[in-house]
This record gives sequence, C-alpha cells and structure tokens, in this order.
Amino acid sequence: MSRQKKNRSTRHEHRRTSGRRGPNRRRKQRDTDKGRTRKPEQTWIGVVSAHPDGFGFVDVAGRDKGIFLPHEAMRDVMHGDTVEVRVVRRRGRECGELVRIVEQAPATIVAQLRREGDVILAEPRARRMPGAIVVRSRDTDGARDGDWVRLDIQRGHPPRGKVIEVLGRAMRPAELIELVIAEHQLPESFPPSVLAEIASLPDEVDPARWPARTDLRKLTFVTIDGADARDFDDAICVHPRGEGFEAWVAIADVAEYVHPGSALDQEALARGNSYYFPDRVIPMLPEKLSNGLCSLNPHVPRLAMAVRMRFDANGICRAVRIHEAIIASKARLTYTQASAWLERRDPEAVDNPDIREMLDAAHRLHLKLAKRRAMRGALDLDVPEVRAVLHEGRLSGMVPGERNVAHHLIEELMLAANTAIAEWFARQSCPLLYRVHPAPEREAIESLNRFLAPFGATIPLPRGKGRLRPAAIQEVLEQAEGKPYGHVLHRLVLRSMQQAKYTPDNEGHFGLAYRHYCHFTSPIRRYADLTVHRRLKAMLRGGNPDKAQPAKSLAEIGEHVSVRERIQQRIEWDVQAMLAALYHEKDVGKRMRAVVSGMSKRRLFVELADTLAEGSLALDTLGERFILDEDRHRLRARSGALDIGLGDAVEVCIDAVDPVRGLISVSLTDARTRAPAAR
Repeated sequence: MSRQKKNRSTRHEHRRTSGRRGPNRRRKQRDTDKGRTRKPEQTWIGVVSAHPDGFGFVDVAGRDKGIFLPHEAMRDVMHGDTVEVRVVRRRGRECGELVRIVEQAPATIVAQLRREGDVILAEPRARRMPGAIVVRSRDTDGARDGDWVRLDIQRGHPPRGKVIEVLGRAMRPAELIELVIAEHQLPESFPPSVLAEIASLPDEVDPARWPARTDLRKLTFVTIDGADARDFDDAICVHPRGEGFEAWVAIADVAEYVHPGSALDQEALARGNSYYFPDRVIPMLPEKLSNGLCSLNPHVPRLAMAVRMRFDANGICRAVRIHEAIIASKARLTYTQASAWLERRDPEAVDNPDIREMLDAAHRLHLKLAKRRAMRGALDLDVPEVRAVLHEGRLSGMVPGERNVAHHLIEELMLAANTAIAEWFARQSCPLLYRVHPAPEREAIESLNRFLAPFGATIPLPRGKGRLRPAAIQEVLEQAEGKPYGHVLHRLVLRSMQQAKYTPDNEGHFGLAYRHYCHFTSPIRRYADLTVHRRLKAMLRGGNPDKAQPAKSLAEIGEHVSVRERIQQRIEWDVQAMLAALYHEKDVGKRMRAVVSGMSKRRLFVELADTLAEGSLALDTLGERFILDEDRHRLRARSGALDIGLGDAVEVCIDAVDPVRGLISVSLTDARTRAPAAR
C-alpha cells in the first residue's frame, strides 16, 4: 500500500427519475408529508472488489456480506475504489446503486502487454478490469510483447495505460513474488524520516532503563519459533508450583521505542502488519528493531512486557500479574528441537538440563490447557496447509505445514497470555482493541444443516435470541471424524464463519470460545498488539492510557488493521497459488488424484492430493448442462452421466498452468465417475 495516498476524490451522483407530477398530485404529496419527518436513506461506504466477469462487491466494515454491484454499477469504478452506495432491490436480489466515489484506488496495476496487429493491449494480472487497456506505442517505455509491466491507468472508455516500469517475463519464484509486491504497492524500504529516527536508537538495551523494571534475567526463558524465523516476539518460562504451575510469557516491549505520532509509528500503522513470503519479509518495523533491539534474541538483555500466570492443578488461571521487565532468553529453540525432546526425549536436540526440565513443565501445563479448551467447546478445524520450499532461489517442493507438539504448546501459552490481558483490561473497565470473532449467521448454520441432513447430523440452533455455542459445531465435527463427509465439513464450517476483526466493541471470540480476547503477543509484526502494549504500560505506571493511545482512535485503527490483515491474507494465498502452479508446470499432461473442493454453476474446483493446490475446469468443456444443488453441494448433469459433490475423490489431468496468475487448468479423466459418497 502506498503511503499517504493522494485523495483524488471524484463525485458521481446517480439520481433515479420518474414521470413528471401534476400540480394537484404534488399538493397531495405535500399534504401527506406534512408533519411527518422522512427517514434519511441509509447508505454504506466500502471498498470495491471487482470480479473478472464484470460485476463486483462493496466490502463494508461491520457488514459481513459484501454488497453486490451489477455490471452497470461497475462502469464508473475500479477495483479498490472507496465508494458510497445505497442498497436497492432488482430482479429479486439486493444490489448496490452507486452514490459517489469517495476515494479512487491507486491508478497503478501490473499487466502483461500483448500486440494485436497495430494495437497494443495490456491484460491485468488479477483480471480486475472489464475490457482491454489500450497502450500507445510511445507509452510502452521499451516493453516488448509478452512483458509484464507496471501501468499507470487513465480512466475512460476504454481505459488507457502508460508503462512506468518494465518487470520482464516472470517465471522464477522471486520474480513472481515481486509481481505481487508491485501489484499491491507494498513498500520495500522505509522513508528517510523513519531511518533518521532509527539511527538515533542504540544498538543494545540501555542499562539505565534496567532499575525501573522487574529483573527476570535469571528465569529460564526460551523462544520457540520456526527454523527460518528472524524476529522473536515471545519467550516462555514454566515451572511447577505446588500442584499447579507458574507460567511466564514475556513479549517484546516495542512500545518502549515506537512512540505515538512518530515517523516510526505512522509507518507501522500504514503497513498494519509484516508481510511474510517464502524468500523474504516486508516488516512492519525496520530491521534494527524487528531483528535487533526488540527481538528477544538469546543471551542478551531485552526489555519485555511479562505476564505471570498461576494455574491450579486443573489448568485454571487463578492469578495474573503484569510487569515491565528485563529478560535474557537462555536459548533460541526451533519447533523441531523442542518437539524432538518432548516426543522422543532426544538430549542432543536440547542440551541444557534446566531447559529440558522447563519444557517438560510447559508440556504438562499445555495438556491441561488443551483439555480446558476442549471443555470450553472451542473449534478445532483440521484444514491442512502446504508451504513452498525454496532452495537457492528455485522451487524445490511443496510440503505439508508442520504442526507438532511444540506448535500446540506455544499456541496454548500465547492464548492464555492474550486472554489474561483482555480479562485484566475488562476488570479495569478500560477500553481496549479486542480481537473479535462473531458467531456465524443463522442462515450459514441452516445451510450447513441442509448439507448434514442426508447424513443424519444437525447443528442445534438456539431458540429466540439465544446464542449459538461453538461446542454445538465442534460436537458435529467430532461425530463426522472418519466419515466420508468429515473432510468436507471442516471446509464448509470454515467458510460459514464470519471474519475475525479488531474492534473496541467486545463481542467475544466465537472460534476460541472466549468472552474476552485480544492480541498482545506479537507487537513486532502486528500494530494491533502495539496499541494494547501502550495502554497497558500507561495503566501499570498509574497514568492515563488515553495519553499513550487514545481510546477514541481505537475504532479507526481497528478498521484499518483489519483491512490490512485481509490484504495480507489475500497476498499470501495469491503467492501460494502462483508457486503451486509453477511447481506443477512439470506435471502438464499427467494424471493425478484430487478431491472436489468447490463448485459453481460454471466451474468445478479440485484440490490436488499431493500439494493441496487448487485446479479448476469450466463445466461447458464437459459438453453437458448441469444442475447445482447448493444445499447438498453437488453438481448433476441433466443426462445423468455425472453426479459429483464436494469431497468426492476424482482423477484429473493437468492440462495447463499459468504461474503468473496462479491458475491450474484440469480435466476429468472419466466424466462418468461417481465417487462412493455419491452412490
């Protein structure tokens, strides 16, 4: 996202007109309206998300479903525009009618040039613009046919483009990632004002800061992260205490160095979070902070916000104390090392006996916390992930994401710390930027129940104004384990969930089954956590938290970082799809096992068995007319030759790949195949 986007606001008024009214009719209307206040018409402001087929949606903060924009409403807007719309009903469907463009999106996109006779056209990578973009010969900046470029768009019918950077012909992983970075205009460097502030900071923690803090350097703190991690937000230390445990979670004290209103702060807020790619990181904070002064590196003193939690024998947190502290991590462990000790008792993985003893205590506590999590009825969605592995810049493989006992241990302790902080603020009646996950809408659960009905399962819905319990969904997930529809159900439940968001309105966290929850444990890479730290430090010092981070700013910050988080997620999915398509370039023409992962009236989507990459095919290539059963998530050919549903096993042939757009085109090797679940 470009910093300080110039507001090129253009207003478009769309007024609906009707037949002229005669004077008598107008007088009657005035008499009717006399003494009655007319309700102001409600409008919504949101960001346009365009679809390649020419329609779009307006994503509105606080509204769970986007507002549909038909083709005619998309004529004057582009993907990324902030618009104001009113909701009208047309052809039995709610859709948006454009009131005005609040702010135009950046007019820069990534596209591929192609020459058709004497005309040069630009085809956007993301296919977010209807029609072609015309580029004049003098505006190509030397780019050749087939080159990928950054284009500056001049709106019109048709829109025109001017090349501002030639990106070349991207096929290697680094170049594919650079295309995405260029498309989303992610900043790869920090402005001079930020660098000047960074230069004024010391390389190591100033000893003058130590006396005012709780000295925890003797405790056996360790960090546990992935092997490729470079910034360490959190460290843990757990010891037995009677029949229970004393658990410390120490978090990097970023707020000590990044002050509100500073250039550092403004840049961190604009970025919202760090962006992680297989070959690089675009950090929220400069490396001197993210990998150095703030990072809880081993064997060096670091400032931290430390939470001490005392748990009883059942894993119930009985007491919480929070300290501004100084710690010195005793080791930088990887998940693999910690797991090797906890699961295989490998002494070479962790050679320090004190650390091994500490890990054993942490593991025992983790088991109790996991048991309590199950008792709360928190959702446990088993949706496997795959990550790309690069070696010397080349894509060497797509491997399943690792989830061992050390991952679960750290996850439980971070959840405990986040919840302890949120509950502490609630007891103080102090405003906070919560991490909220609303319950799914009733219609979404009713749709799930229509899918479950043929299998004799159902999710009980609350009566009246009662609230749906996450345990009700989790019980059905457990009942489906090992059954043909079990894998599908996990994905459908995930799709039915509303998006988590940051907001000062505490609505609880449905998925985790918490009444109070916030993000506190990753201030190096998430701005939302930094706001929590600032207010917490002010409270601990007996000051006014609004001076450190004004409560009135929390809602606006919450909306902004929620949007940046969704952009981050889309970028990660985009890069994953691109690299998966590149990996399967060698498999064009080969047959592979797959599972049906999605369907629409026009396309069938499959998940390739080995890499979980998504492939798709257009239904019209099968030479059949299909009926989509949306309740049961099945497609049926009118001739009866094909009956296929979500989760069915199929065999496909990879026909073509497009790594730049992250597309894998497949065909069914036997269109008459019926999966066992269908029969």
